[in-house]
Amino acid sequence: MMEQKAKLTMGTKIVYGLGDFASQLVWTFVGNYLTVYYTDVVGLAPAIASAIMLIARIWDGVNDPMFGAIAERTKSKWGRFRPYILVFSPILAIFNVLAFTAPFGNKTAGVIWAAFSYIGLGMLYTAVNLSYGSLANVMTADSQERVELNSWRMIGTNLGSCFLSAISMPLILKFSRAEAPTGMGYTLTTLVFAICSLPLFFLVFKCCKEVIQPRQDVNQIPIKTTIKVVVTNKPLLIIFFTLLAYMTGMFGRIGLAIYYFMYNMHRFDLISILMMAPTICGAVAIFLTRKLVNYVPKKTLGAISLTGCGISLLILYMIPASNATMVIIMSGVYGLFSFAVPLFMGSVPECIDYAELNTGVRSDGTSYAFTSLATKFGSAFGASVGLMIMSYFGYVANAEQTAEALKGINIAVNIFPAVTFFVALVIWMFYPIDAKKATEIREELEKKAE
Repeated sequence: MMEQKAKLTMGTKIVYGLGDFASQLVWTFVGNYLTVYYTDVVGLAPAIASAIMLIARIWDGVNDPMFGAIAERTKSKWGRFRPYILVFSPILAIFNVLAFTAPFGNKTAGVIWAAFSYIGLGMLYTAVNLSYGSLANVMTADSQERVELNSWRMIGTNLGSCFLSAISMPLILKFSRAEAPTGMGYTLTTLVFAICSLPLFFLVFKCCKEVIQPRQDVNQIPIKTTIKVVVTNKPLLIIFFTLLAYMTGMFGRIGLAIYYFMYNMHRFDLISILMMAPTICGAVAIFLTRKLVNYVPKKTLGAISLTGCGISLLILYMIPASNATMVIIMSGVYGLFSFAVPLFMGSVPECIDYAELNTGVRSDGTSYAFTSLATKFGSAFGASVGLMIMSYFGYVANAEQTAEALKGINIAVNIFPAVTFFVALVIWMFYPIDAKKATEIREELEKKAE
């Protein structure tokens, strides 16, 4: 394995973070608005929208590990992962726009179009984001620098989400030329964000170099062997299920919060502020806590984050929707506790090292695909289960909601995510690799390389 001894520059770390800012312009905008676009603009039934998202994620269960295995076997002058960022990011931008078009309405052809565009978008996002995420594992061998890279990534995530929260609805309404969002408003806003993502992805391709290569020729290892190594990697499995529970709650809330703002609060004027509060506070929290892993065990930090997220959402559930000030404040508190993801993602490289030490097989791409799958499953499960909860309580699109339907929206947006965060907390407490163990694993690998 070739390892970089020099520290990564701050500029490289910032550029790496911009990659997830770009991803937010694509995927988080989808997470924030595609559900409500399907139900309230296109006119798809919540059950159909939910089914499309679940089918897409089932396909991801095949597609993501398969692509990870392909990527880590790629040989090019740019490395294993960077070429896919260069090639697929423009196509991803195109499908991002297609997902927010409805040329066939809400009948059978419209459902097929929605499924085609959404599944295609998910596959392209896998190609770009899996390759981008895998770079953190191969840009440096230093564990702390990997955590730093993932911290800058999450700062990019939160700043991207904040940017989207601030300008998405104003842009949608401006392009809609109406008091309520229209299909054209969503389409043109998506087009703007898709175009903006391209130079950011190109910067990542240009500046984030791959310096770590596997010791063995990966192409000589059967794909089924690589997959077996990944799915039997106990620490990685714990990260997967922790992320799955966490992302189910996080993305579920992101995708459904707009229903709460529109129907429970009746505050279109505050949508930007309400969506910005947790993302701004989340970015601040990640920036301030990114070096705490040097002084506080990451298992403890993760437990604090997950507990705080869960409790703050339980409090939000109990706050009357008419009390906009307290809703904004507690949304910010929720954001302040949302600093756990860099800890989870920063643990993936040491899980890869753990498997390499025990099996002799290094699987950067497939391992990252596995954890990326947790994120995509979580985004679909969160929105799908939330929609089912809302439907059960009687939600009807573009109508005055009953008291029972409003209760269902509140449960979907606050109680359901809180439960998933507490589930993530229980799973996370079983993670077995601490800082001492990670150092021992790296030292053993270095001895083998000599």
